[in-house]
Amino acid sequence: MAEVLKPGDIVCLKSGGPKMTVSSPAASGLYLCHWFNREGDAWTPQHAAFKPEQLKSADPS
Repeated sequence: MAEVLKPGDIVCLKSGGPKMTVSSPAASGLYLCHWFNREGDAWTPQHAAFKPEQLKSADPS
């Protein structure tokens, strides 16, 4: 069973990648996540929706 996530949770993809913040669950069952990519000295905001099975908690607790 996929982990139940809530807005503000810190997650990452099970396959790896940056830490992301869960923004909200979508009606389609996907979770909208936000993160930043670094390009030189600039940080660019990014977002995408993921299936719950693709995500895991990135919190140390």
